[in-house]
Amino acid sequence: MTPTPPGDRIGRRDAELALLADIRRRLRRSEGAAFRIPTRVVDAVLDERNQIAQLERSEED
Repeated sequence: MTPTPPGDRIGRRDAELALLADIRRRLRRSEGAAFRIPTRVVDAVLDERNQIAQLERSEED
């Protein structure tokens, strides 16, 4: 994973999402395609990313 600058909150969230996607792929590869993964964590990260993006957009206006 490429490090993101401390002030790059969107970049950090994108890196976290990429990490979660990689973990999901690895679990499905080892446990089988039918393995169900709860989406609560992914949902929470996406919600936080969207909130950060909205705040940054409103600060630019």
